[in-house]
Amino acid sequence: MDTAVNTIDVSPDPLPFFRKQTIFLTGGTGCLGGCILYKLAMKLDTAKIYVLVRGSRERGISQLKDIMPNQTDDILATKKVQFVVGDITKKNFGIDPAVLTEMARTVTIVIHSAASISLTSPQQECVRNNCLPVLELATIASSFRKLSKFVFVSTAYVNHHLPDGVVEEKIYPAGDAEKLLSQIIQMGTVSKGLAGYSHPVPYTLVKNLTEQLLVSRNPSLLVLIARPTIIAPAISQPYPYYTRHGSCPGSNYVQRYMEAPDSGIFHVSSLHPKGTNIFDEVPVDIAANVILLHIMDGTTGVIHVGAGSYVRRTLAQLHQDIIDHFPRRSNSRCPEFRYLSDKRVAQGRYAEFLKIFGRDWNFSSAASQKFSALEGPLSIALGNHDAGKFMGERTRRLGDEVVRRRSSGVSAKL
Repeated sequence: MDTAVNTIDVSPDPLPFFRKQTIFLTGGTGCLGGCILYKLAMKLDTAKIYVLVRGSRERGISQLKDIMPNQTDDILATKKVQFVVGDITKKNFGIDPAVLTEMARTVTIVIHSAASISLTSPQQECVRNNCLPVLELATIASSFRKLSKFVFVSTAYVNHHLPDGVVEEKIYPAGDAEKLLSQIIQMGTVSKGLAGYSHPVPYTLVKNLTEQLLVSRNPSLLVLIARPTIIAPAISQPYPYYTRHGSCPGSNYVQRYMEAPDSGIFHVSSLHPKGTNIFDEVPVDIAANVILLHIMDGTTGVIHVGAGSYVRRTLAQLHQDIIDHFPRRSNSRCPEFRYLSDKRVAQGRYAEFLKIFGRDWNFSSAASQKFSALEGPLSIALGNHDAGKFMGERTRRLGDEVVRRRSSGVSAKL
């Protein structure tokens, strides 16, 4: 599964396709999953949507209202959403057998967007939350008689072991996946001496292993692996600047830096001495549209979902937004950002934690280029949208939030 393969022609109108689909969605109360749910229910008139929730239906509704306070009632009013209580760490996700039997008869598409995105979780915990559930869901989905697509939302940074440069839409193994998984399960961690291991956080390594194992263990499944880059707030849907707290790394970084600046030093490649490397963000509603377009188009394989389908901005432009909107206090100003290729000089604590910010990957989005001019409910055409102003306004709002937090004595978390 090295490249995305299209089996049907692109249709400008997705409604006839989605009206025939019954979808099982995990992560539907998260940032990207919530946006996908909104589009499936409100914009695409999908036949039915099973949404996995933990604890109870009421808890799921409460979580949706936290991120979509003015849209949740309308989503529920469609009568198309059925909450399925379960737990992704359990066999068969802990789903009631009767419900699972019903799903096996009706589900046509599975979208797995549930994940723990913590960058500090130990490897074993990351495997438990981000790898084993995907493999278990693939087993569950294999019994769905009408299944036409299994969608796994991964991350573009599964390939952290690659050097800077172009990253194609294919799987790049980070070592023997079966061997590495076995070692993590048995020993709690994997030896850094093993070939292919150069991931700074367990999250990216485990996602890489999951991609490999999903494909190698399930050759009969029609798998679409979607790799978002850094998710940014929505342009317009479900509403402007929609997000979920903690789900947008760029926003988290901006807000935390505004609260407690560090040295502002970033390690960058010698090719980008002024921070001109791409800071690859994509608004969550653009990301959702790209994924849904590929589902409609019959794509299998790997796709990147990032700035290649939006607008490529640089790390320096993100920092300029911070400078322009840095919250003012008496005699305070934003420290200068500096970009160094000399790694003997320590970089700031945020740059050290978020190592991807200083890298220079160019994620190919070739599979999505044909969608660039499409209109309609899944359009990714930008029209008069000004990405610079949009991201600048995002930063201004974050600055205002910092001021509010400061007055209440609450700090943001990275």
